[in-house]
Amino acid sequence: MDACILIDKPQNMTSFDVCYKLRKLTNEKRIGHTGTLDPNATGLMIVLLGKYTKFLPYCNHDKKEYIATCKLGIKTDTQDIWGKIVEEKAITSLDEITWKEILNKFIGDQQQIPPMVSAIKQNGKRLYQLAFEGKEVKREPRNIKIYELELLEYTNDSFKIRAVVSAGTYIRTLVEDIAKASNNLGTMSYLRRTKIQNICIEDACNIDDAINHLFDISINKIIDDDYQKIEIDDKLFAEVKNGKRINIDAKTDIVILIHKDIIVAAYEKEKEGLYKCRRGLL
Repeated sequence: MDACILIDKPQNMTSFDVCYKLRKLTNEKRIGHTGTLDPNATGLMIVLLGKYTKFLPYCNHDKKEYIATCKLGIKTDTQDIWGKIVEEKAITSLDEITWKEILNKFIGDQQQIPPMVSAIKQNGKRLYQLAFEGKEVKREPRNIKIYELELLEYTNDSFKIRAVVSAGTYIRTLVEDIAKASNNLGTMSYLRRTKIQNICIEDACNIDDAINHLFDISINKIIDDDYQKIEIDDKLFAEVKNGKRINIDAKTDIVILIHKDIIVAAYEKEKEGLYKCRRGLL
């Protein structure tokens, strides 16, 4: 079965659990997703089935939107309320104008140190595995970008934000850093992914109802916009179908070829004007 599914992941379920359940529902062994969500987070997941899994490398969307809440006054070892409290501090209350001024300072390009509970590998081990063993290692900062930060709510002991960020941004770390900038301790208490590129949570379905929504969205809309998409005619399609090199005028090194509104292959630039097959869907 070849399909794209937009899932609204529930809390207390891993991204692997989602794929496992969909595999059982659809009887399709080939399955993968375009981006992990923490077990305690909810929200949008894009899952590909069947031959569409071949295009997972071309679905690394850069922009993602989240809704997150921060509980002030505490710091945990996991940067969220499901971790162990390691420090507490009296809360410094701020007004709306001050909170917005703080958020504005985070917008733009910056560096972020990944949390110990991340899946990044260091010396052959995932950071979260080292954290489980009670170890903490030095992590190199990574370049990220915060496109938008909006204050949605605030109280004496919490704040809620909408954040549009680049891929690889850790919201738990962002939330803790915002709290620190306000002269507070803080830890993430809620996280929901609401958008991936131009795909919205409103278009997603409950996992138990996924079998009825297999064809709600086309693979064409899932592929990153960074890759040029080119519609090819029947003559060129015959060559692509046989995996032949083709001559095309393209602006990107990798192009996505479409025939009659259906993605058929990804081609890679070999030299100016000449492209070779990198991955086919046929």
